Amino acid sequence: MAPSSVADRVRRLESAGAIRGYRANIDPAFLGRNVRAVIDVSLPAGADPAEFEGRLSEREEVELALYVTGPADYTVIVDCVGAEGLDAFIRWLKAEAGVARTESKFVLRPVIG
Repeated sequence: MAPSSVADRVRRLESAGAIRGYRANIDPAFLGRNVRAVIDVSLPAGADPAEFEGRLSEREEVELALYVTGPADYTVIVDCVGAEGLDAFIRWLKAEAGVARTESKFVLRPVIG
């Protein structure tokens, strides 16, 4: 395809909402964030999910947050500076974000993605 045809197609996909945006894919280790963890988060009964999600969106450690089914309410993937950074993030979840329970797993290595 000609470059102008490709550009037109991309513009149409953007206008239609098929392309939602672009982002830089920065290696967290480059920023000193050398610990990746997956945290299952359970909110207490009656908690406001929108409030939790808003507080979570303000944290720079959060790479991805998913509202999920199963025993936890959310699965959160974070990139932290060392185990101390992960510990501080989990303490913040419990003290400041009103989380009832967490279950954390260290990521040893990515397999896909």
